[in-house]
Amino acid sequence: MPLLAGCGGSRGVGDIFGESGSGPKLATPAPSAPAAPPSEASQGPLSTVPAAPSLIPPAVRADGAKVRVAILLPLSGPEARIGQVLLNAAQLALFDVADADFQLRPYDTGADPMEAGAVAQQALADGAEIILGPLFAAATTAVAPYAHQAGVPVLSFSNDEAVADQGVFVLGFLPRDQVARVVRYATAQGISRYAALAPDTPYGRSVTRALQETTQEAGVTTVRATLYNPGTGDFTQIARQFADYDQRKRALASDKARLAGREDEASKRALARLERMETVEDLPYQAVLLPDTGQRLRSLAPMLAYFDVDHRKVRMLGTTLWDDASIAGEPTLGGGWYAAPTADMRATFENRYQQAFGARPPLVAGLAYDATALLALLARDRPQPDFSLATLTAPEGFAGVNGIFRLRPDGLNERGLAVYEIRDGQRRVIDPAPQSFQPLIN
Repeated sequence: MPLLAGCGGSRGVGDIFGESGSGPKLATPAPSAPAAPPSEASQGPLSTVPAAPSLIPPAVRADGAKVRVAILLPLSGPEARIGQVLLNAAQLALFDVADADFQLRPYDTGADPMEAGAVAQQALADGAEIILGPLFAAATTAVAPYAHQAGVPVLSFSNDEAVADQGVFVLGFLPRDQVARVVRYATAQGISRYAALAPDTPYGRSVTRALQETTQEAGVTTVRATLYNPGTGDFTQIARQFADYDQRKRALASDKARLAGREDEASKRALARLERMETVEDLPYQAVLLPDTGQRLRSLAPMLAYFDVDHRKVRMLGTTLWDDASIAGEPTLGGGWYAAPTADMRATFENRYQQAFGARPPLVAGLAYDATALLALLARDRPQPDFSLATLTAPEGFAGVNGIFRLRPDGLNERGLAVYEIRDGQRRVIDPAPQSFQPLIN
């Protein structure tokens, strides 16, 4: 495997904790970027993370020895494109932050999640002090036993809470944080009755559970939670049933029949108003959480509108999946709210990534940049870096291209997210992301 070794040249970042202040700190992009993707023997590094107390402590590194870090990614198979994006972002962070005594060794997990276990064994045999990745939950599960046995922590890019453990961190954007952020904002605006219409997938089920838990904690109500087959190509019946359309249509017909033939002016005005309506009776929910994206969401939202779930009366809510220009362009999602990382720092990172690699990176690329920069900073300019669990899980957290974040001892993460509104085809921040974890974001 090719080694990527730190050059120690273009750092341009501050101390991770600094010598003063208690707010989150981490790497910010350096002023310049490589003109072309770093070569196999160019800049980059990584470092270690502490073994949890229950793990076998790793050997102490000799002074002057290289820091050996493995990054496990799908560099072949159907997910090779996203694997390469993550590797590119890691290299960019190493160019910005790393000292020359860092070495990063990429390992290909391929298409089979179980292959990640064998790859992890090889990485550990090669002397890896920390494992960055894998990308998916199944691969992380396969890696974890070997990492635990060796006392080597894992920083996975997965967003599946089920794989988090002491010494195994998930860095992905957790559904529960996104739901909690947007629901708490909506509740503060007076919304008290929520519904979810989600794909019947692990992600959709996770988001639905998060809605139910969040509303219960906030003292409001989830009145309906409906899952649909993600393979469906026709949302007609799904939307019709979710909208209580037939029931509300019958109620309209009944009201019109009751007013028909009456000669008083009030009845005539009421009947004329009903003639312009599709249905009557209020829906039981004031907001609908739609945790989907792409063509499915662009098909589902108009179908809800067709069956008289009016986005001007019922607030549409989303997750980070909505952070997509094609979603903002869907008129029936106008006025919708969703939670996502702040775009300010990410825009700088994305521009530099495009300059270096010739394409705009997806949101997940920032995870690889932030994780790599964090590890490099924790190991930089010190004879023996402090990779203790206490340092990694410092309550003040860190600040990266996706905003502030912190790691928890149970392996989960917390992030400071902004609330966005879709309006006139554009996305705009209506509640900014916090700049620190004081007070705590839960």
